[in-house]
Amino acid sequence: FCLLFSVLNRISNRVQELEHMPAHMSVDLRTQALIEIKSLKLLQFQKQLRGEILNTMKKDTLIQTALNPRAYKRPKRHHLREARSTEQYERQRKIEIEQRQRAKHHEFLNAVQNHAREFREYHRRYSLSTVRMSKAIQAYFANNERELIKEKERKEKERIKRLMNEDEEGYRKLVDEKKDARLALLLSQTDTYIDNLKQLVRQHQQVNRSRGR
Repeated sequence: FCLLFSVLNRISNRVQELEHMPAHMSVDLRTQALIEIKSLKLLQFQKQLRGEILNTMKKDTLIQTALNPRAYKRPKRHHLREARSTEQYERQRKIEIEQRQRAKHHEFLNAVQNHAREFREYHRRYSLSTVRMSKAIQAYFANNERELIKEKERKEKERIKRLMNEDEEGYRKLVDEKKDARLALLLSQTDTYIDNLKQLVRQHQQVNRSRGR
């Protein structure tokens, strides 16, 4: 009670001090002072109102106690059983929440493991498919190259055979089919050389005839 009286006394003194502030105060300080005065007076009003409410509640309690004494008896033991039941329910609910969390975590781990397994299997199949495709391409080009070599050797043997049999027309035809520029050039140069030789022979024969006359 003494503490409450001291607080109220300080509030009252502060209100009087603010109300008697000098007139030459700035507008901001005067505004702050007015706000503080209103707050302190409102605080006093709140304390007064709170006191009146408490007094009214005490009177009502006294009246209710007089009219119904059983309403204010000490709680019976069954409240302790209710508290224990509530505690058991909370414990059970906590266990169920933990079980659901563990189940979700286990489900998440299974999903991650399945995804990793499917990922590895996909890349394994892709790698095998790439290896098979690479081998098939290599085999195709190897077979193609062998066939080309065989065909080249066959035509080369055929050209040699025609050349040995003095089948010039057939030999030239094979050269044209092969489209070998080097052989065609050699044949052209050979033809030119032969033509030159023929011309020299004719000239030599004409010279001999002229001398014989």
